[in-house]
Amino acid sequence: MDYTIKDFLKRRPQRLCKMCGKCCRVVVASVPHDELLKHAKEGDKSSIEFLELFEPYENVEAAMEVDAEIVKNIPDYQNRTFYHCRYLQDDNLCSRYQTRYEVCKLFPSSPWAVYPPGCGFEGWLFQEREKHKKSIRKLKEDRLYYQAKLNTPITDKERDLYNQLIDKINQRVDLYAKYGSKDW
Repeated sequence: MDYTIKDFLKRRPQRLCKMCGKCCRVVVASVPHDELLKHAKEGDKSSIEFLELFEPYENVEAAMEVDAEIVKNIPDYQNRTFYHCRYLQDDNLCSRYQTRYEVCKLFPSSPWAVYPPGCGFEGWLFQEREKHKKSIRKLKEDRLYYQAKLNTPITDKERDLYNQLIDKINQRVDLYAKYGSKDW
């Protein structure tokens, strides 16, 4: 079972959003700030839009003053840059909602998205991650089967096929390594 981003977005129940503004108040990028700046200089649209929308906090402590729970929810938070949306109003609504960028429209865009504690998507995202984990565990079971077949009398053609299948499974599992797939 392969869960693509496109499928994920189609299934995402937007009604779960509590419109609390937490995901706009304290944000962390997937890449370091200096890398974002570099990508933006090189013309990367996503980086340009992110930096237009989100302003970095002076330091981690400033972000913690806004919402320490969110900050502490981020792995290695002491070494991260946190941002806040320039367009979030006091009523938690976006002042440019009609012209907001895709990054806003698509949040959360992956089951692995970093979301604030108490987010309305929390339970649903957990279920989506579990679907991915189940899929990866099944692939790992298949890999064990193929590895066992390699220890039986088989033809060279079969050996090549099993090795190819094992390589493809390893590549797929490695895609999720940053999410802990080695431990599932």
